[in-house]
Amino acid sequence: MGTGRHKAETSMMDSKCLMAWLTVAALSTTLVAAPKCIPDSPKASNGEPFRSFRMLDAKLTLLAHQREALNAAFNPVQTGCRSQAANSECRTTSGDMDATVAGIVLVARELERLYQGRHQPFGVQMFRALRIRAEEVQRGVSAVAKAQTRSEAESAGKRLDEGIVSLVVQFQAASGGYGAVRCSPGAWTCCEPKRSKDLLQSEQVACMWGCVRTAPTCTGFLGPRIRRP
Repeated sequence: MGTGRHKAETSMMDSKCLMAWLTVAALSTTLVAAPKCIPDSPKASNGEPFRSFRMLDAKLTLLAHQREALNAAFNPVQTGCRSQAANSECRTTSGDMDATVAGIVLVARELERLYQGRHQPFGVQMFRALRIRAEEVQRGVSAVAKAQTRSEAESAGKRLDEGIVSLVVQFQAASGGYGAVRCSPGAWTCCEPKRSKDLLQSEQVACMWGCVRTAPTCTGFLGPRIRRP
């Protein structure tokens, strides 16, 4: 019994460390992704995908906090969310998480459609990958909520944490460096694909934001164009 309790407490600590990392990762994206000359600027002809990046960043930060709350409600020494005391709180928190992830799926799908309309296949590929990872997290949330035993709950929780990490990594793969972009008036922001050998672990597809003088020279997908004075 003592061994089982120790394993459960160790699992709880591992999950807390993971959620702390997720929160730092999301907040670091917020700090980096705060360009003064592009999003919400009257000199930007189109705010996408940067407006959506800020929305996604906020949702991912919220998701990390909700995962912490679900972990606190979950009692690994008993039967997860099926224990009588934890059932109501688990149900509420998992419902909140599901709503948050559904919002992420929606934003990613809208960006996917945006780049389909713009005939920029790399953008479609990027945001499809993000949407698919968000949908995997949705399934993970459902699995945790439906867990009947401690072992099922622990296994589902581990897969959920891995899915959230994967989602955050893929978001950073799409948004990496956009906050540092400083383009001249008339230039386009562009996310140029990374070479496959430069992809980080867990990145399915990734790019780096920079500037191009004309739209056709962007080999990835376009962001806002900076208007001339």
